Amino acid sequence: MNLYHPFACIRHLLISQSTAGHGVHSPFIYDFLTTVTRNKSDDRIVSHVESLRSEMYADSRSISITDLGAGSLRMKEKERKVRDIAIAASLPLKQARLLARLVQGLGYRVQGDQLRAQSSGHRVGGIILELGTSLGISTLALALAAPERRVVTVEGCPALAQIATANLTRHGAPNATVLNMEFSEALEKIRSDGEKVSFAFIDGNHKGNALADYARKIAEMGEEMIIIADDIRLTHDMYSGWKTIVREQLAPAAMETLRFGILFFIKGITPGLYRIRC
Repeated sequence: MNLYHPFACIRHLLISQSTAGHGVHSPFIYDFLTTVTRNKSDDRIVSHVESLRSEMYADSRSISITDLGAGSLRMKEKERKVRDIAIAASLPLKQARLLARLVQGLGYRVQGDQLRAQSSGHRVGGIILELGTSLGISTLALALAAPERRVVTVEGCPALAQIATANLTRHGAPNATVLNMEFSEALEKIRSDGEKVSFAFIDGNHKGNALADYARKIAEMGEEMIIIADDIRLTHDMYSGWKTIVREQLAPAAMETLRFGILFFIKGITPGLYRIRC
């Protein structure tokens, strides 16, 4: 039994700050909390994401799983039912909503260390990158939140990549492309193709050293960007990887939510580590 996770979550809740922004001295982070984090989620996105989740919960197909990282802490069998994967590994609704709002926050830019809405003619450059597609539930949230952007998602398991591709097509996300590759190989391909990254969601492998390595590689693939690491408190090893990233000051500012670790590569941002209660 993994006891680290619940105790780490309790500790975070005890030391974190309100999402209302009280006591936050960085103008950018204050505006980010009040303008993006606390904003209302798009009902259309939520409806599609939850419809897909329900479909996967009801899917009794058995598939052969190829684990290229640490694998699931709950399921070790090579043959797994789709519904069991969805229950154990899909991003919960609360975090899926937050992820969509964070992507929509790319429609803002920094002025004097504060968020301001982009002019209607301005488009943020760079792809949205996801490492760890699984069934495509979080991918759908990313793609629907930024339909004008290209989403590249990477899944190492062929069976999951095939299901995710079908799911994204069925739910109207033509801007999403699934790469069936190992993460490091995919990152090298994206870099060699000259792609720039403006937003990345790391949700796979679940090894601390791998998390730190992926974050370093992605950071070299763009200038201004946001990188989000999922499940940073899943294990002691994962949180150690996250702390390594923060200690190295890979990004000028970092934020911890109950589940996510967020890196802000934003010019002019006030440096610091922020812990918020969401």
